[in-house]
Amino acid sequence: MAVYNTLAGRTEPFTPVKEGEVFMYCCGPTVYNYIHIGNARAFVFFDFVRRYLQRNGYHVRFIQNITDVEDKIIKKAADEGVFWEDIARRFTSAFQEDMAALGVSPADFSPKATESVPAMIALIGTLEEKGYVYKTSDGVYFRVRRFKDYGKLSKKSLDDLKAGSRISVNEEKEDPFDFALWKFSKPDEPSWESPWGKGRPGWHIECSAMSRSISGRTLDIHAGGEDLVFPHHENEIAQSEAALEEPLARVWMHNAYVNLNGAKMSKSLGNDITVRALLKDHPPQVLRLFLFSAHYRKLLDFNAEALEESHAKYERFSNYFHSFKDEKEIPDSPLVQAWDLRVRRFLNDDFNTSGAIGVFFEAVSACYKDKENAPLCGAVKAWLRSWDEIFFILPNEDTATSGSFEALMEILLELRQKARSRKDYETADLIRDRLQDLGIILEDTPKGARYKKCR
Repeated sequence: MAVYNTLAGRTEPFTPVKEGEVFMYCCGPTVYNYIHIGNARAFVFFDFVRRYLQRNGYHVRFIQNITDVEDKIIKKAADEGVFWEDIARRFTSAFQEDMAALGVSPADFSPKATESVPAMIALIGTLEEKGYVYKTSDGVYFRVRRFKDYGKLSKKSLDDLKAGSRISVNEEKEDPFDFALWKFSKPDEPSWESPWGKGRPGWHIECSAMSRSISGRTLDIHAGGEDLVFPHHENEIAQSEAALEEPLARVWMHNAYVNLNGAKMSKSLGNDITVRALLKDHPPQVLRLFLFSAHYRKLLDFNAEALEESHAKYERFSNYFHSFKDEKEIPDSPLVQAWDLRVRRFLNDDFNTSGAIGVFFEAVSACYKDKENAPLCGAVKAWLRSWDEIFFILPNEDTATSGSFEALMEILLELRQKARSRKDYETADLIRDRLQDLGIILEDTPKGARYKKCR
């Protein structure tokens, strides 16, 4: 199995610190709003990585934090006139609900920042003992230039780097790139007692402390979106390795952005679409098919055409599962074995999900061409179901067995299309309206009509 390691800048054989055991940490949400489809890419994909590793026999311990104290949470609470804890609780629950709806399994460990402050204070104390820390009027800072390897993840030197959006300008700082480990509290802000004064942790120290307090050793994989490479992950490396004098993580994995109609998706810019809103109109499998439609390190653009393509893929799977009988076990089949080998090769080559799904569709197409070969078609169904334990892109069992309803809908859609072709719009509209009365909404697309159940 080969994985692209951002730290090394190349694809490398995956070798965990301890044979057969993987500690994996994925940066979790800052819970001040609903997650959008761009946020979901990391959560869905790295849960997939975890499941694929488990499928290959690894004992995976998956850690994902909840950042439940941060400037955006405090601002959201002030804007709504509520306590910051209320915002954190509300959107932590929303995140967990959205993940469950998307088929993402809960992490083995979900530490919250507010519950991990003692570990953060202890880590800052270690850094202070080693001379990496100094105090100003507004907080405690890390001396970036004292850490000689700073920039090794982003492949940039301090002289080349420009301060990112999370780096504040403060004349008391020894260097503009020094970052806050501890922020002294302002009136009405959350705070904890510390050796340096009442305050709250900086963003970067949270992840370092939470991951280490659970793993107790170098992580095998540290994961997150590519927007976190600098400054967040760069700063995590600096403070963790300065304090502990060993690598924070062996492999660093980063997924690419999801744009919205060609523009960067961002909550702060108001250019996003939430998972919660999308799930009202689309099955979760459709969203997962979209997120898996390109290699995880390639940019995705979320738009109407991409969503339509994902719907078409899902419907092709659905139609296949309605058309052929099940096999309870996967019979020996040279074809299925060959397809399975190709899927594994794609996934073993840096988790190429789009290539693997392409093989699934090859198998489906082969069955349509050889419909009379019931053993093969049944074997493919069982084989696809076995892979869907980690992909979650196929129709649910109850959906897949509702063949009579699906067949009836196909007949009605065909009759309506024929009516439209002969310009009998009265009949076409009557079919549409009667279906709507039954809670079935038709949507005309360039590729034909599509329906969804609304009740």
